[in-house]
This record gives sequence, C-alpha cells and structure tokens, in this order.
Amino acid sequence: MKRIAFKPSYTLIKVIGVLIALFITVKALGSDETSYLSFIDACALLIALFCIVDFNQSRKPPQLSITRLASNKLSFNRWHSIEYVIENNSNSQYALSIREHVGQQFQLAGLPNIVHIFANQKATVRFKLKSTQRGQAIVGPIEFCLTSPARLWQSYWLVNDTITVKTYPDFERLKQQSLNGVQNQPINGLKQMKKRGGGTEFHQLREFRQGDSIRQIDWQATSKRQKLIAKEYQEEQNQHVVVMLDAGNKMNIETAIGSHFDAALNALLMLSHTVLKQGDWFSMQSFNQKERWLPAVKGAQNVSRVMNHFYDLHPDETTSDYQQAVTHLLKKRSKRALVLMVTTLNDQSIEELLPALKNLQRHHLVALVNIENVALTETVSADIDTLSEAHRYCAAIDLQNIYRKNLNRLRKENIICVNSQPEHLLPQVINTYLSVKHAGLL
Repeated sequence: MKRIAFKPSYTLIKVIGVLIALFITVKALGSDETSYLSFIDACALLIALFCIVDFNQSRKPPQLSITRLASNKLSFNRWHSIEYVIENNSNSQYALSIREHVGQQFQLAGLPNIVHIFANQKATVRFKLKSTQRGQAIVGPIEFCLTSPARLWQSYWLVNDTITVKTYPDFERLKQQSLNGVQNQPINGLKQMKKRGGGTEFHQLREFRQGDSIRQIDWQATSKRQKLIAKEYQEEQNQHVVVMLDAGNKMNIETAIGSHFDAALNALLMLSHTVLKQGDWFSMQSFNQKERWLPAVKGAQNVSRVMNHFYDLHPDETTSDYQQAVTHLLKKRSKRALVLMVTTLNDQSIEELLPALKNLQRHHLVALVNIENVALTETVSADIDTLSEAHRYCAAIDLQNIYRKNLNRLRKENIICVNSQPEHLLPQVINTYLSVKHAGLL
C-alpha cells in the first residue's frame, strides 16, 4: 500500500473560503476594522494549527487491509458480482471511498461513494462489473480515498492488487440450462422436430412400455424371457459438424448485442455444446488473416476447449477470401461432414462465395448462415419524412432484394441457406444442425 496523492478536503476549502469572505467584507466596511481583523487572524491561526495536526495524523498509513473476491472468468456483456472485504485493524473509525482501476472495456455499477468501517471491524462492499470486449485484460489495482480525522485532508492510497481476467463469449446459459437435443426447449425459437422413425441406431433392449410401437418388440428376446422386450434406438452419433467462421471486416458491424462476430461466437459456443451433447464431433475454423483451427473434439466436457480456443479472437479489417478458406479446410478435413459457413454477405459477395461453396459441396453438406445487417431492417421500418430518408429507404429495399436473389441462387445449388438477425442467430444455427441430423442427411 502506498500513498499516491494528498489534497485538502472540501470542508477545508469551504472554511478557507468563509475566512476570505469575512476578510473582504471587513475591508469593504472600512470602519473599526481592527478588532474584526484580529478575530479573523485568530480564527485563521486556530484553523492552521488544526490543519497541521490533522495533516500529521493523515500521513500515517491506515491500518486497513482490502481483499478483492472476484472470478477471473467473465461472460461477454453480462454483469458479474465483485466483493471487497475491508478489515480495520486499528482503534479508529475510517470513512473511505473506493475506486477500481479498470480499462475502457469494463463498466462498473453499484460502487458506493462512502464506506464507514468501525474500529476492529470488517466491512463488505459489493458492486458489479461488465466486460464489453472479449479477451484477456487486467483488473486493478485498487485505489481508495481516506478522509482525515478532522475531515480537513484527503489522502489517496493504492493497493497493488491486480487480477488477470478472461472475457469469454456468453457462457452463462451453459451454466443455467443444459441443452440436450430439444428437450425442455431452453432457447426461444428452438423448434420441436420429429425424429426419423424411432431412431436410426440400435441402443439397448428394455422392457416394453405403454406407448411403444409393436415394431419395437424383439420377439426372440421376448420368447426367451417370457415377457415383452422392446428395442430402443438412438440417433446416429459420431457425425461431424465443422464451422467456418468469417473473421473479416464484414463481421465488424455493431449491434445492440455487440458486433456480428460477437453474436456469432455466442451462438456457435451453444451450438458446440449441443453437438457434443448429441455424441457428435465438432470442429471449427476461423478464416481470413486471423486463421485458427480447432481439430475435431467429442464429449460435452470439451466445450471449454472450444471457448479457450476462440474467446480472444476478433475480426480484422481485410476482405474475406472464401476460396482460400475452403481450400485450407479441405486440406484439413475431406471426410463428409456438415459444414456451416457463418458470414455477413454484401451485394458483391455472391460472385466470390458461390464457386467456393460449390467446391466445398463436392465433399461436404454445406450450409450458409448469413447474419443480416440490422441497419437495413431499421431503415426499412423507419418513418419517412424527408427526401433523403426516402432515398435511404429505396436503397435499403434494393439491397434486401439483392440479398434475397443471391440466397435463392444458392438454394438452387442445393446449399442450405439461413438468413438471420444477430439476436436470433442462436436458435437458427441449432435448428439447422438438428434438422440435418433428424432428417439423416449426413
């Protein structure tokens, strides 16, 4: 703990201001001012003595210990609770204000202005912290302002307590709810889909239950055990899902829930959890200058591997090269899989994208997930009052028509196309995966 600043308090400034005002008033009156000036001088001398005594007392380091209780793992754009435990080891009462040193990517809420802690007591201060940028950052040190016993001085102290925190995509929903196929439907917009028949892969034998189909009865096992035995099936497992995530400049578009890239990472994290819970394999590749590759993983416990591999990735300012990305992927993965390419299209993207997707389609089942620019939707739905607004409206309609035409062109090539706004991306990508799986297209 070290002192970093020292300054007079507002109380001392007010007292000095009152003395100066009295002095000016007496001078302005002009008559019989000697007695008044003597009184003012006496008050000033007395205050000066108080200031010196109070200053000497405030120079001593306070017998305080401050401990921060916080997790070093944060979820993007969510509030997290942090606690300070302040212990007073002296026989004096302290009044202090606390400030947390954080970067611009953090927001604080609920930090009290003044904390009073009595002699030989502890106090707990709770506040909230939100990170608006993924990646690794440092929180701390802790700064607190201590008022002197006579409230004439303020001393600022720094506690060199820092922690390194990692801000991941929004993983809170993984803690709150467990995604197991479509059971319990924890996600708004997730569709209830019928499985193909009673399942596509034999799982086990069990006793016949009311509601089972007669076709499930294993007559050989029934005759041996002298009671009805049914076959239980499960969906095919060990299928492969590969995600290609665009890390180019088109994914930098900002929305109310973060950039398109942030929305994509949040949705793909939940998709990986669903895929791994279904017993399938999951791989992911970001493409552009910042290319990262996560080889195939299996098992719900590997969701953390997906998070740790991509949590600090941000899109760059270069144009996406779809053909190069597909070429790199085919070198890594040639066995048939469901490949979801997540990107944001513009009016020129189709001429570069279509050859790349057709090349990818020779080896894989391809799905294109386009994150729609919300600025177009907002422009189309806004009121039109001026000529410039009418021009913007017409331009937005033209762009939307171009996007629809391009997506229809891709659908004619038997490419699965999904067009989604950022806030609806999560159910869209999960529905796409489950639709393919239940239909047995892989």
